Amino acid sequence: MNKNWELTEEQFNRLLEWLDPDRETAAKNYGLIQLRLVRFFAARGCVNAEDLADKSINVVTAKLQGLGTYVGDPALYFLGVARYVYLEHLRDINRPPPPQPPSPDPDPDPNLEICLRRCLVELPPEDQLLVVDYEEGEKQARIQKRRQIADNLGITINALRIKIHRLHQQLRKCMDQCLEELPAH
Repeated sequence: MNKNWELTEEQFNRLLEWLDPDRETAAKNYGLIQLRLVRFFAARGCVNAEDLADKSINVVTAKLQGLGTYVGDPALYFLGVARYVYLEHLRDINRPPPPQPPSPDPDPDPNLEICLRRCLVELPPEDQLLVVDYEEGEKQARIQKRRQIADNLGITINALRIKIHRLHQQLRKCMDQCLEELPAH
């Protein structure tokens, strides 16, 4: 469900109708339910209790068409939904932040470039070109380039990925061996 979802007038009217056929009573019930939901979240230490209450109301409103057979106090149904919204909120706030991307090495090992050049030369010329072309570009341009390479070779994109993976394995093995042979800087 979209977190920024807003009730339309039609949806709000349907919600009030579900709460009570009398419009004034329904509006009063809505206010009491909203207050009860805010208290529910505030009592659990949620600093955004109003937003979570609104989200709970939005979830119930979105499910109204399927609630035609619901019998009972609507406030209890809202509280049941609020419990799930609260659990989702806890899961979201307890999720660890994504890891920071590694910072570029300020002093790259000059041996890496030496070994990469040496290992690329050991590949057949068409594979050298393929590896370099495959890694060229950024984002969408890279994706298009890879599709074009696969088309030119008459293979699927997955077959291209497998071929590149195998070439990378060869290069990695060669580079490991090369780095062991060269003195460390």
